[in-house]
Amino acid sequence: MQPTNHQTFKHLTCTGMLLFVVLSSLALVYGEPTTTIINNGPAASRVDIAILGDGYTASEMTKFQNDVQTFVQAMFAQDPYREYQRYFNVRRVDVISNQSGADHPERGAFVDTAFDATYDCSGTQRLICVNTTKVLSALQRSLSPAEYDMKLIIVNDSEYGGSGGTVAVASTNAQAVEIILHELGHSFGLLLDEYGGSTCSQFSEPGAPNITAVSSRNQIKWNYWIDANTPVPTTSPSLGVPGLFQGGWFCDNGYNRPTYDSKMRTLGRPFDQINTEQLVKRIYNVVSPMESGSPASTSITLNQSDSQLFLVNSPAPLTHTLDVTWFIDGQFHSTGQTFFVTGTELSPGSHSIDVLVKDNTSWVRSDMEQLLSDSKHWTITLTGNSAPPPNPGPTPTSAPVLITEDNLQRAVALDSVTMLRDPFSATTNNNFSADHRTRIILYAQNIDWTSMQNVSALTAQVDFGPTVLPAVVEFIGFVSDINGYARVVVRLPDGLPLTGDVGVRIAINGVFSNRVLIGLKP
Repeated sequence: MQPTNHQTFKHLTCTGMLLFVVLSSLALVYGEPTTTIINNGPAASRVDIAILGDGYTASEMTKFQNDVQTFVQAMFAQDPYREYQRYFNVRRVDVISNQSGADHPERGAFVDTAFDATYDCSGTQRLICVNTTKVLSALQRSLSPAEYDMKLIIVNDSEYGGSGGTVAVASTNAQAVEIILHELGHSFGLLLDEYGGSTCSQFSEPGAPNITAVSSRNQIKWNYWIDANTPVPTTSPSLGVPGLFQGGWFCDNGYNRPTYDSKMRTLGRPFDQINTEQLVKRIYNVVSPMESGSPASTSITLNQSDSQLFLVNSPAPLTHTLDVTWFIDGQFHSTGQTFFVTGTELSPGSHSIDVLVKDNTSWVRSDMEQLLSDSKHWTITLTGNSAPPPNPGPTPTSAPVLITEDNLQRAVALDSVTMLRDPFSATTNNNFSADHRTRIILYAQNIDWTSMQNVSALTAQVDFGPTVLPAVVEFIGFVSDINGYARVVVRLPDGLPLTGDVGVRIAINGVFSNRVLIGLKP
């Protein structure tokens, strides 16, 4: 029986509706295309910025990508983001709108965009609002929760505007970067605006660190930044000098700000001391100064002939390093990311090993929550066995052994210049070699004295997938006072991938070590 025209139309209509439902469901499940722009480590241990666009049509995606790149480069050119740029990951989420631009209710102009960006929000023309529910939904479809600590919407409209809150919003105005940094001061830094605007009559002490209603010096939340010779209240228009300046949080009176003119008051200015301190602490609210410590087990048993390698992995600011301090039984012992303990330096019984990692930046003067420091504790039990006679280099009975993190294949490896953990860039400007190739330090056991005298007996190789590249061993030497441990310096070869893990092995006279992993980054 042939279907009637009506039945055919009904069948096609139902099929079309079903197809629409299926495609809509797929959009809800699979999310938007994402691109990692900056990757400095796992999302769980970095501040992750997710950048989305609103009012960008399919034909304007290249413009969106360029707008994002412009912002990222400019953001990390300003402190404190410049100094702590290695603490951040950045991802771009490509969201397509049906129409270009944003709503302008003040002149009756409306467009169909993904997040409903609109100027004149709450009657303030420069205030741009977006549909936060739609933004969060797009993020949840496209990224894991750890991948959007900071959420930013760039609105494809050149008119000045933006907003803070759960999501930072900024237009593509010529001052877009400054708008974004100011708005991130709100949404990420939890800072208040420092400009006035009207005469106010009722005041309550805000929780933000950069505005206060008090006027007594010893009650000012940032009093530890105010020099004893600076008068309070402060009337001098000197820039960058902490004090107590009248006006802030939309009021010309009653509320006070910490400096005369910071970025939270005027675009183009630095954040200044109090706001910079808050931003650094907010960064450390996400990123721990000690990402990992090895060995994983906190209870260790040694005899007097044994030694134990301890290690911490920390993030790396741009121009300074975190202080790493080691203690045995509560007494200072040494500094640095790696630490060896030998049974011969301990008496039989129980001993404590503690490490303290701290960022002693001058940008933070008050850290009541101790966000800029972290510690780890181990207990060593030393048995009473006597140590064997010293042996600087026994002939190996088996292959050399590269030291790895506890129960992992990842190498205990450091940059030979910065002494920082992986990931490593294959090239660096942190050395004086003509080739600018990165050199890494590996730690090894089962290295005989003959090999120490003849470095040419040692070779190395780096592998990824089916590719195996030879690498040059440039130096080998025993670790001072640690019997049986050697330090091996390997130059990373040309032809490595930009990112990801690669395998490394060394060989003595053709006898290969275990394969260990190191991470690479651009």
